[in-house]
Amino acid sequence: MVPAVVKSARGEAVDTTPSGCLAVPRGTDRVRRSQRSGTDVDSHELVGGTVGSTAADATAAGASAAITDSDTAVAGDDDVIRLVDVTKVFPGSDTPAVGGLSLEMGRGELTALVGPSGCGKSTTLKMINRLLEPTSGEIYVQGVEIRQQPKHELRRQIGYVIQQIGLFPHRTVAHNIGTVPRLLGWSKADIRARTEELAEQVGLAPEMLGRYPAALSGGQQQRVGVARALAADPPVLLMDEPYSAVDPIVRKQLQDDLLALQHDLHKTIVLVTHDIDEAIKLGDRIVLLNVGGVLEQVGTPTEVLRAPANEFVETFLGRERGLKRMALITVAEVPLTPGPVLAADAPAADAAAVMAAAGTEWVGVIEGDQMVGWAWGRDLTGCALVGDAPREPFRAYVRPGTSIREALDNIVNSRTRVAVVLAEDDDRYLGMLTVDELAEALE
Repeated sequence: MVPAVVKSARGEAVDTTPSGCLAVPRGTDRVRRSQRSGTDVDSHELVGGTVGSTAADATAAGASAAITDSDTAVAGDDDVIRLVDVTKVFPGSDTPAVGGLSLEMGRGELTALVGPSGCGKSTTLKMINRLLEPTSGEIYVQGVEIRQQPKHELRRQIGYVIQQIGLFPHRTVAHNIGTVPRLLGWSKADIRARTEELAEQVGLAPEMLGRYPAALSGGQQQRVGVARALAADPPVLLMDEPYSAVDPIVRKQLQDDLLALQHDLHKTIVLVTHDIDEAIKLGDRIVLLNVGGVLEQVGTPTEVLRAPANEFVETFLGRERGLKRMALITVAEVPLTPGPVLAADAPAADAAAVMAAAGTEWVGVIEGDQMVGWAWGRDLTGCALVGDAPREPFRAYVRPGTSIREALDNIVNSRTRVAVVLAEDDDRYLGMLTVDELAEALE
């Protein structure tokens, strides 16, 4: 790794330590001045000074992302990132790590690069912000070829989040998040306001802003890394296996947080992962790469799952493609049946015909627009009204936004073998789902 070298406020050369953090001489922070009054630590040097794959990359690239200069971006191109026949061959190797790769990544989309080890997904990511230089081919960001502009100008458009996170251990969470705005000369009030805004967006409690990274869990540190990458509002965010080092429960929460954040911010995100389930959950589009950076298939998660391009893709997706597709379809997309339902004040004698038509031995009971439970047909004998029979509660309730995969899990664990669908904003009864309806949704 080539160390990043910057000048301290004392004029001393400062390089990156083995841990990937800037070794800042004591007292530097007290005398560092903003750009408006003459910056002692040149943010241009800091932005463009690192090549490698350690946490220093986040310091030099992701932590140094900044607001896009208006004269850098070229408007009118929906593809924010475009790779044209890009190849990367490392010195001493005869085999390309990436071979002739062409891709387009749309504005506001999350593109997931996924594939086995050695497929060049991380190499591709690092070429986009010039942590690695392509051997041949062209890469465009915001309509400008990346080698036609200085590295620091390119990286002002790009936030960068990596697995190791790369936080400054000697600075508080607030200081870490505000790294780039300070380099850009923002006022203290603006930095504080932006830091607090981002902390709320990524799910960090206000009291955490005064803590140091060592006092945070892995998931909390990753949230700080995301906030720092977004601090100056870059249009592009690169994420290199950001959740691979955390446990499954935290990973799911961080994935959900990213989806919520993207819903609000609409960034152009390129995410590298080895986990096909993560790619399916997060990606607007999936790029499946084979060893050597060979492109096997590009498409939406639904397209890839429905029609794998070849045997490699089919094998990589695994045998549960149908279940994976079910995670992408919501209950709102499936036609509901009214179900075997009667009002509580309906004659009990009506239940026989309703149960016969549905092929059940029970009937659902509603009061107004509320589902209040179900009753066995045999318990209706001797009752005047449906509501007179003893009732049991339904165990499986779902909402329109629930995935049909979750709905299926509810159905198979229910005594009635149905899922009751209730409105998102209240408990109004909307209908029922059975396995047959779920199967039809996959056709």
